[in-house]
Amino acid sequence: MKKRFLYIIGLFSFAAVLTSCNEEEQLLPSPISNLSSEARPGNIFLSWDMPSDSSVQYVKVSYLDHRTKEQVVLLSSVDTILVPRTRQKYGEYSFQVQPYSFTNSGGDILSIKETSGIAPLETTETIVGIDLVAADLSTNAQEATEGPIANLLDGDKSTFFHTSWSASVAAPHWMQVNLPREINAFKFTYSRRNGNNRPTDFDMLGSTDGTNWELIKNFTVSTEELASEDYVSNIVNSEKPFSKLKMSVNKTNTNSVFWTMSEFGISEVIVYEVDPEDPDSDY
Repeated sequence: MKKRFLYIIGLFSFAAVLTSCNEEEQLLPSPISNLSSEARPGNIFLSWDMPSDSSVQYVKVSYLDHRTKEQVVLLSSVDTILVPRTRQKYGEYSFQVQPYSFTNSGGDILSIKETSGIAPLETTETIVGIDLVAADLSTNAQEATEGPIANLLDGDKSTFFHTSWSASVAAPHWMQVNLPREINAFKFTYSRRNGNNRPTDFDMLGSTDGTNWELIKNFTVSTEELASEDYVSNIVNSEKPFSKLKMSVNKTNTNSVFWTMSEFGISEVIVYEVDPEDPDSDY
């Protein structure tokens, strides 16, 4: 009789475990409430109240993106979400908002519609390389015995340009670049020959006539990664367009007046302004 009693208890325990597992697999979250929406520039903000019993693990927001024509799903573990890159020109967006438990069981679905605020103007940038030839480069301090300035464009890092050391030329030693057209924004690159006589402080100047020059930007080791072997600048913007560029060196890492580098290149940065609300644009 004792053994039979233990066996029955075991059956009850096993059944309880099965029931518990089954309930866990089907655990539904309590409903969320007070779903609301707010139009923002180029976005839509959704918010809701979570239930107090902590049964919601995350909330799924589903909607049709009118711009891409795709169904989108966003997840939030809190009581808000920002729906990005919406457009007022498309009219109302329809959102389905559903809570999920930690067993990934979905709860009651709430729906809401909202029209986006006007998306602000956006800019895009296109980088276009500028082909230079030796005649586009000049300097006030070419070294007579080595390093012609044309070496900056030969694609060979083992050759180099060197400003004058065998004859005294007053500082600063500079390199001028004549561009085929006026530009407002650019990026430039250079490779250094070695660790000696490397520019660590230089002014980038712009001009349209080659006589009147204006400072575009000063570059120093403390503000730029000039110590790298292959330097690539960030985008340099100028309020005025220019067709000539001058790199005027104020200081080198060896405190020499003369300086050297192996390669030089420049690209124009073309900035386009895009209106996302243009009816003919799918941006």
